[in-house]
Amino acid sequence: MNSVNRNSRISPDKGMLYYLIKRIRPKLAEYVSTSGKIETIIIGLGKQGTKHAGLMSEYGTEVTAAVAKGRGSSYIHEFIPVYNSIKECLTEHHNIAAASIWRHCSNARNTTIEAIEAKIPIIVLITEWIPLRDMRDIICCARKHNTLLLGGNTPGIIFPPEGIKIGMLPDVFYPAEPTHGMCGPQGVSIVSRSGAILYHMSDALASSGIAQNAVIGVGGDGAIGSTFRDIVPLVSAYENTDLVVIAGEIGGCQEEILAQDIKENPQKYRKPVVALISGSRAPVGKTMGHAGAIVAPGQNYGTFDTKKNTLEEAGIKVVNSQYDLVKEVKTKLNGKTYFEVTRYYENMATQWEGKTKKPSWGTLITNVEPNSIVISGYPLTELIKHSTFLEIAYLLIMTELPDKKTERELTAKAIKAVKLDALSVNMAENEDISKFLAKCIMMDAYISQLPQKTKKDRVDKTAFTLGRVARYLFTVFGNPLDIDCLTSKEPFSYTIFRALTGKKQVALEHAKMLEKMLVASVDHGVTPPSVQATIIAASTRADYEVAIAAGIGAITNVHGGAGAAAAEFFRRCLEKSKKDGIDKRKAAQLIIEEYISNGKRIEGLGHRMHTKDPRRDALWELAERTNISGESVEISKFIGSIFKELRGIDLPINVDGVIGAIVSDMGLPSSIAKALFVYGRVAGLSAHYFEEITYQPQMRRINFNEAVYKGVGLRTERRQW
Repeated sequence: MNSVNRNSRISPDKGMLYYLIKRIRPKLAEYVSTSGKIETIIIGLGKQGTKHAGLMSEYGTEVTAAVAKGRGSSYIHEFIPVYNSIKECLTEHHNIAAASIWRHCSNARNTTIEAIEAKIPIIVLITEWIPLRDMRDIICCARKHNTLLLGGNTPGIIFPPEGIKIGMLPDVFYPAEPTHGMCGPQGVSIVSRSGAILYHMSDALASSGIAQNAVIGVGGDGAIGSTFRDIVPLVSAYENTDLVVIAGEIGGCQEEILAQDIKENPQKYRKPVVALISGSRAPVGKTMGHAGAIVAPGQNYGTFDTKKNTLEEAGIKVVNSQYDLVKEVKTKLNGKTYFEVTRYYENMATQWEGKTKKPSWGTLITNVEPNSIVISGYPLTELIKHSTFLEIAYLLIMTELPDKKTERELTAKAIKAVKLDALSVNMAENEDISKFLAKCIMMDAYISQLPQKTKKDRVDKTAFTLGRVARYLFTVFGNPLDIDCLTSKEPFSYTIFRALTGKKQVALEHAKMLEKMLVASVDHGVTPPSVQATIIAASTRADYEVAIAAGIGAITNVHGGAGAAAAEFFRRCLEKSKKDGIDKRKAAQLIIEEYISNGKRIEGLGHRMHTKDPRRDALWELAERTNISGESVEISKFIGSIFKELRGIDLPINVDGVIGAIVSDMGLPSSIAKALFVYGRVAGLSAHYFEEITYQPQMRRINFNEAVYKGVGLRTERRQW
């Protein structure tokens, strides 16, 4: 359907699936008509179930939820919620019209009966080789509850005009196009025992301009829920079906029973029927691949000849090749076609000649592209200018910014965490900040005891953790903690200021600047080592504090230490300028030459993705507005051009370099630049942890290069900051 725009598809209440729902559950049909959507669920999330849940959604099916015992409160494909049971699912989603079941044959019985008894009107039973005794119970239950049961061993159903499929059918079936690019409900309906046969049949019909408005796989097992006699009259009664094609095969007696019913009840079969029967040359006693496609020796039914003869006696034309099928269908339709054949060829060319879709998995948090960082639709540059650290922590998890009341509640939780006793953990001399903070978080019983089941729990736990880290930063920098001066009535930035500087009296502009540097550091997607460490730990379902500690521990001088090294570099430039009585540019040039000759890296220059780090200008601008910008920031603005003159390489300054310059101009220890990176990143690590345990299966193989942002798009309506 790639050549047919989704917006051109007919509305669900105009198609055959709606017609079937209305016959079975009229009240549910009213909901479909009002809401404009047919909700489905998928039961069983093995490899195939999970894969086809995504493919069904991509085709246009409303996959509302999934059911898999033990995986409740998680998601698949980042947007389909998973429940532990059908009952739990239907408590949240009351209007499920169809379910596809992908369970193993050994436990399909109970699952299918549960779905039937839940009054889901249409059940598509993908599972094959279900024991006959189990299938007997399933069929009896379906009849008792007036459920349309398709399968087992069905490839599913597909309705091209509506863009809905339930099962594993490919997207090759083509709808009518009364006008160019606009779908129509008319066409031929195909009812088949075999998936492979109907794929070829569909291609033959579409190649002649004959559309399909419905394709229904009844199933290939020996015992199935609905036979030709059940389904053919149903689709014949649909007003937009012009003709029914049945795809039968040797084995069983479905076709013979259909023929008998046609002879006895011709009024039920309102539309012409053409049959294609496969297996004319199959030897007796051999299956064709389906449990039901076998001719028993000595029987006078189930053979190609018996099926052909009985159907033709009932007035049904039987063919044995695609050529004859197309010829017969055209004759019965008086040569009618439903679309330009070139449209079908274009569609198939798009399907077969297009690039193979690369494997991917999704993140809803941050979209990182060259020179652009967007968190849940908000450019990070705007968030740096207008939002607080706790607001961003909320946004990372909830995908929306909080209101003022919620932010005050988060502040109260963070302040409460700061006031609680710190661990009696000593920081060794020259111990790395990351190592110390990771150790503290790992051992923090307060954090480990907090719930994290709901999104609100997770936001609260994140705010609390950020408060605990602030408490530990007092220890890191040897600053006194006056609990009495901490209050949730003040901005949390005041507490951050006191933790990092040790000053009780808050310098408002400095507090604001420190918080904005934290905001600039919160996240950079899934590829940084610290995030990868947290996600891998989360994939094994490690405890929250263990995974966050793993991420923090991965922040070393190689990853995350550039800001501190940059601050030292700027201080050296200023010291040389004053000592030697030369201008700052000359001093910077000499220091760079020294670094180059010693093979030492100049930290804070260049970026693996950005040629113009989007966080840079926002921090420069804020430093100017708060009157913090000084000589180090001045050097940071021309340092890249000096390096280019000396080495011929364009390495513009990045966010770490700017933070180092601002820390230098604020007169703070260089190590605070790294502390800001670590502290800010804790908010992002927390969001990635919760995303992994919520949306991804445990112990998955993770290729971080396959991650794709699937979150909120760039917001066109700007927030009123």
